[in-house]
Amino acid sequence: MRGDQHVLITLFSGGLLFVPHLALLAPWELGALTFGLFVGSLAPDADATDAAIFHTRVPGLPAPVRRLVDGFSRVLPVFGYVIRYCEYYPAAGVFWLLSAGKLRAGHRGILHSLLGIGLCTAMTGLYLLLGLHLLGWSAPGLLVFGVAGFGAGTFLHLAEDSCTPRGIAWLYPLSHRRVRGRVRSGSRRDPRPGLFAGALGCATGVCLVLEFLLGTPVATIQHLSVFLFVGLWTTFRLSVRS
Repeated sequence: MRGDQHVLITLFSGGLLFVPHLALLAPWELGALTFGLFVGSLAPDADATDAAIFHTRVPGLPAPVRRLVDGFSRVLPVFGYVIRYCEYYPAAGVFWLLSAGKLRAGHRGILHSLLGIGLCTAMTGLYLLLGLHLLGWSAPGLLVFGVAGFGAGTFLHLAEDSCTPRGIAWLYPLSHRRVRGRVRSGSRRDPRPGLFAGALGCATGVCLVLEFLLGTPVATIQHLSVFLFVGLWTTFRLSVRS
């Protein structure tokens, strides 16, 4: 999928699940989660040189979302190059050696697998921890929320890419079997990703209205948000299955 589609679907998916907990989150915690989701939504594509994560802007985002992530976007290339050269290439090199040259670096390889995003999330968290330590900052809570959002964003990225013809080998390198769909990567003609993102955004808005304007109990919002999340994702997956 395109970078803007990854960002929209990931942010709205996360937002839908966050709504019941907004009253419990401090602004900085919500900001860290949103930042982590945003960067994580683009991180697995650091194995491709033309990926959106290497740019300071993600074209195609609607104005409200663009304003939300505009400040975040400026550090995207930093994360992109760190992930590519300090995480992806070392991991790919290790797998290349262990497989006697059979597993080679390439797009939708190790970074597009559960093992790969697990390593990426752990190493990114470690680099952030070291960076904060060197700066003399101590913000363990902020780091936890940011890394949690990052990990969730990478997982949703894989779920989104598993809806494309090339698909995702979730268990790579243990298995090369791919989960595929029919959404063409980079296509602006297929309306399904946009409709899905819009449906997620509307569902998030409904939950916000119910909780903060109509006073619906939080427990009810929790159940509703999970129901809508699962229902919308299931519907989208069925609509694009190969």
